[in-house]
Amino acid sequence: MFLRRKPTPDASDEELVLALQGGHHSAWGMLWDRYAHLLFGVSMKYLKDPDRSKDAVVDLFAKLPDLLKRHQVECFRPWIHTVMRNHCLLALRGDHRQVRWDDAIGNGITIEPMEGLALHEADLQRLESAIDQLNETQRSCIRLFHLERLSYAQVQERLGIDYDQLRSHLQNGRRNLRLILQQHADQNA
Repeated sequence: MFLRRKPTPDASDEELVLALQGGHHSAWGMLWDRYAHLLFGVSMKYLKDPDRSKDAVVDLFAKLPDLLKRHQVECFRPWIHTVMRNHCLLALRGDHRQVRWDDAIGNGITIEPMEGLALHEADLQRLESAIDQLNETQRSCIRLFHLERLSYAQVQERLGIDYDQLRSHLQNGRRNLRLILQQHADQNA
């Protein structure tokens, strides 16, 4: 860093990003001064808790140097807003302790994985039977994503499939589950 030019407070966001990528940690502080309060507002919009929102902003800024090494950022302001929003959405997703099957397959069954699968035994057996009737890939995708609560990236890595294939298998698996459960309901009605 000897004889390198330090970023000035009037530098643009993009200049500060380049400086931070180049190892000038003072640029990190300038970005903090410019964006911490704005990102706190974004976080409050999603998390609705001041303490969690502050933690989310601190977490994001702690990861910022690594994120900037992995991503080519041309317009910092919209990029950091999107990253903060996604960070909050991931936090919210982790908070949800229920898998709402009525959203996914439309039958009104709710699975509470942390509560020991508090389903009526017949509903659980019907759901397991319906999942078993799916083809292998759809069955694996549904179990990993909805029951084990793995992220898209984790499911992709485990199954060795790309994003579009995973989306397709999940969508088709949900549709097929809905059809199987509806047929079962019609037969028992």
